[in-house]
Parts: sequence; C-alpha cells; structure tokens
Amino acid sequence: MKIRIRTNLWSGIIIGIISIVLLILLPTEVRVPAYNSGAPSPRIIPALVLAGMLICSGILLIESLVLKKEKYFEFDLKKEAPCLILIGLMCLFSFLIIKIGFVAAIVIVFPVVLFYFGERKPFIYIFTLAAGVGVYYLFRIVLNISLPVFTGFGG
Repeated sequence: MKIRIRTNLWSGIIIGIISIVLLILLPTEVRVPAYNSGAPSPRIIPALVLAGMLICSGILLIESLVLKKEKYFEFDLKKEAPCLILIGLMCLFSFLIIKIGFVAAIVIVFPVVLFYFGERKPFIYIFTLAAGVGVYYLFRIVLNISLPVFTGFGG
C-alpha cells in the first residue's frame, strides 16, 4: 500500500504545532533568575528559535495552500514496515524501562529485535545482553548515574 504525503503541508502543520506547544511550555520549563544580573534572560535563545520555527512552518503552509507549491513523498508501507516495527519496539523498550527497569527491558526487547532481524547465533544474544548489563553498571558505578531498576509489582 502506498501513501502520498504532501511534505510542505504536513511539515508546516507538525512543526507549527510543536513550536506553539513549546512556546506555551517555555515559561514553566526555563526559569528566570530571581535576581537581575543584567544578562539576557535564559529564555531568549529558545524563544527566538521557536519563533523562527513557527515562522518557517507558516511559510510552508502558505507555499502549500496558497501558492500551490507542493512536494510529494510516496510512502510504501511494504518497504517501510521493518523500520516502523523497529520504532514500535524502541517505544516498547522506552515504556518498559520506566515500568520494569533498564536491565529487564534489555532482556525482553533486545532478543526480540535480534530475532526479528534474522540473527540466530546464540553468541550474539549473549554478547548483546552482556553489553546491556555492562552499560547499566557503567552508568551506575563509573558515571554515578542511576538508571531505572525493577522495584517489584507493589506500586
């Protein structure tokens, strides 16, 4: 199944929505210092970038809807299915990290990804799981950064 996407229209809509949402959230996420040191506000650069994004998305919308200048991208679901499945598995991985911890999420998702892409050698599975556990301990012991861990089903 093939889908034709109007790139200027959809890019303008998506980037416009993202920039509006981030402009609304900016005052709550980037605080202004309590004292006035005379330096520019820490909000100025993000606000300028977001305003530029909003202007550019408006230009894309005008090009698409008013000037009828449009570029089309043809999206073939059969060709893109492996990428979409991988994106879904990475979203599952992110969800599982929060719910059951980093190491448990690696033990569940990484073997599924390897199997999906055709890997059948047991050594690769063992190496991947060991590397995932190694990354966990690298963050925990060397970098002193805690990653989510499984705390049980009680909460």
